[in-house]
Amino acid sequence: MIRYTVSGGVCVLALDAPPLNMMTFPLLDELRAAVRRANEDAEVRGIILTGRPDHFSAGADVGLLRDAATDEAAVRTSRVFQEAFQAVEDSARPFVAAAAGRVMGSALELAMACHFRVCDAAARFGMPEVTLGINPGAGGTQRLPRLVGAEQALKMLLTGEAVGGQRALEFGLVDAICDGGDLVECARAFLRTARPPRRTGDRTDKTADAAANAAAFARARDRIAGVRPEIIAPRIILDAVRTGLEESFQAGLRKEQEGFAQCMRTAAPRNKIYLFFATREAGRMPGLSGIAAADITRAAVVGMGSMGTGIAQALIAGGIRASALDQNRAAVDKGIGRIRSSIGRRVQEGRLEPAAAEKNLGLLSAADWPDIADAQLVIEAVFEDVAVKRTVIGRIEAACGPAAVIASNTSTISLDVLAEGMRRPERLIGMHFFNPAHHMPLVEVIRREAAPPGVVATALKFARAIRKTPVLVRNREGFLVNRLFIPYLKEAFRLLEEGAEPPAIDKAMVEFGFPMGPLALADMAGLDVLAMTDGVLSAAFPAHGPLSKIAARLVERGRLGQKTGAGVYQYEKGDHTPRPSAETAEIIAQVRQEEGRTPRRMEDDEISRRLVMRMVAEALRVMQEGIAERESDLDVAMVLGTGFPDFRGGVMKYARDLGLAGVRADLERLAAECGARYAPCGLLPRAAT
Repeated sequence: MIRYTVSGGVCVLALDAPPLNMMTFPLLDELRAAVRRANEDAEVRGIILTGRPDHFSAGADVGLLRDAATDEAAVRTSRVFQEAFQAVEDSARPFVAAAAGRVMGSALELAMACHFRVCDAAARFGMPEVTLGINPGAGGTQRLPRLVGAEQALKMLLTGEAVGGQRALEFGLVDAICDGGDLVECARAFLRTARPPRRTGDRTDKTADAAANAAAFARARDRIAGVRPEIIAPRIILDAVRTGLEESFQAGLRKEQEGFAQCMRTAAPRNKIYLFFATREAGRMPGLSGIAAADITRAAVVGMGSMGTGIAQALIAGGIRASALDQNRAAVDKGIGRIRSSIGRRVQEGRLEPAAAEKNLGLLSAADWPDIADAQLVIEAVFEDVAVKRTVIGRIEAACGPAAVIASNTSTISLDVLAEGMRRPERLIGMHFFNPAHHMPLVEVIRREAAPPGVVATALKFARAIRKTPVLVRNREGFLVNRLFIPYLKEAFRLLEEGAEPPAIDKAMVEFGFPMGPLALADMAGLDVLAMTDGVLSAAFPAHGPLSKIAARLVERGRLGQKTGAGVYQYEKGDHTPRPSAETAEIIAQVRQEEGRTPRRMEDDEISRRLVMRMVAEALRVMQEGIAERESDLDVAMVLGTGFPDFRGGVMKYARDLGLAGVRADLERLAAECGARYAPCGLLPRAAT
């Protein structure tokens, strides 16, 4: 796992644990032994720690987190890492890390334990543990402030944001950047001219100003003031940094160990870790192992509205040559212009290098039908209408080669319906992107029964190639995400009929953990889109019941949401802040009167229970029908596709944490009160009596 070589008085320790050089307890044991050996070797005057030329290490094996189920196991895990890295820092020989690629989490903690750090120009450094709901446990909260100062360290630790090599050099996180050539040779040259080594834990040059530290702590407290109480890691991190700087380095390390155990004791990290592994597993189907999948390098997007434009941008960001088509050439030009503007903003914000931006844009071209003859994959992204989509799919099939895969971006329509009239319907597959497609990480890959395994495997491989998370689902109207989410949105309008007010409904779901409430989200997506989508789903699933008259009336009056400046809420031009609407209030009152409803007050708990349990009821039916392969796939799709709170683990994980027998009893009560849409399915056990 660690290759040990000595030449010219320099010992090179190369991490060699394919494929990602993840750190495990056995690797840490080898590291300590190698450090001891190098320090005992009279020939060795300096030590270089490195990985592959393009990759240092992926950090700790996240599987260790699943094993840290008790306080004792969590403390032990933290202590083993701390002690191994302390052995590096305590080396009597100067120690330099030569790091390439993404240096994240424990990989960075190890690099910081070295006396010096050099990197390649493309390296990126970060401490993403907070995104898993845990604190760094291998010295990161102690060494990072000593290298870059409390202010910058807390920003990195509390946000999980990564910094590039140049910024890392400016902060003092690295000592030199190797601009080309052999990184290890650059590290050798650095060792020859380096100042005497100094242990990171002993440094005080960036943390000696107590007033500056106190100001950084105060700003950090303000930054995390709004963090949900279920997520304790930010407060643990701040406390560990403060302890280390105000008391001692060793006290800070002990605080890390205690904090790691505290975090692992709570549900949020367990759910986030569950989703981490579920996301890695998504799209991996045992039945497809060994099936050849094509490498897609040339693709086309037909339909350059907002979805098609986003898909085209996602393709070029993934290194795929993309042709953009639309029956209206002005739409193509507008879409390409939007892509240029979006990429330009990323460059201005420092999130994309100018050279990478230029390379991406060079992969995009406007095209006509003859130009897609050599496309290996063509994605249809036109209006969600059966006739329109069939016509476009027919033109695609006539224009592209016989081996090309044809993918529809449909969000609701059965692929069997769209395949009617195709000469070779077996090559049609669904690839449902989410808006904005260049940003949202999820792609539903919809599999027809007639789809050959190679077509499915190619779609899954392609989604991963453009850095999306694919979730494979069976073909049925609404597929997975919309099958659950449209009933959730519809239920929000039913709550309006019963007496809940729009801000109260949205507030309840934001407090539950969603980034946005259902009514504000419906306005953002478009109420006409909701009505159109529900038309397909209600026909396929009559038990869902009709869409509320409130939504229908809003659409009739042209109140379609943000795009018209008015929906459930009122919007001012250029401002998407939802504001109360007197017209909406009038519509709600009219519908309540027509339905003979006396409005009643609803507490937040009732609102969130109704909305979440509506999703749970539908999720259970989806699993019973076999639409999703695994419960974890459903959870990944709902977290990545709808913003279901990750600290709750997803819809099915949330239901299992509640207890399925209790869920059944709750759904039975709701079905009696509200209707058959809540009726529990046969997957649920009955509560013990």
